[in-house]
Amino acid sequence: MKDSQTIISQLKRHPSLKTLEEKECFNILIELLPNSISNFIKFIYTKNNILFFALNHPSTKMEFNYKHNLIKDILKKIENFHPKCKCINLKEIKAFVSNRKEREPEILKDATFVYKERSLGYFRNQIQDKKIHKICEKIREEILKNNA
Repeated sequence: MKDSQTIISQLKRHPSLKTLEEKECFNILIELLPNSISNFIKFIYTKNNILFFALNHPSTKMEFNYKHNLIKDILKKIENFHPKCKCINLKEIKAFVSNRKEREPEILKDATFVYKERSLGYFRNQIQDKKIHKICEKIREEILKNNA
């Protein structure tokens, strides 16, 4: 019986799902890059054996150009440490600043959360302090009101 990890790795090797394996290798590459670059990468893709990095900011592109050789070295060595990443056959790497806007998540402004009260309000209030005892009784009243 094959375990799930074996099945998934076999599926990734299938020619139609080759991009999944590439994306996994790109994620490994992003983790290995310096934080000054990896934090500003929007996405990575390949085209005609060229690896393109889409960056958030022009200063990151300058940093990328400065560390171009370091990134190429990481790409060469990634195959030795991660045998899954031998599928990446790249001749060149390039970076550009992406002007594509990211979708902002929709925020519910007037959202009210309604839930069914779990408590029935049946508990003994054995608190000796009168002030805290009153607060506990107000909580009981609210629970009974929500259940009604």
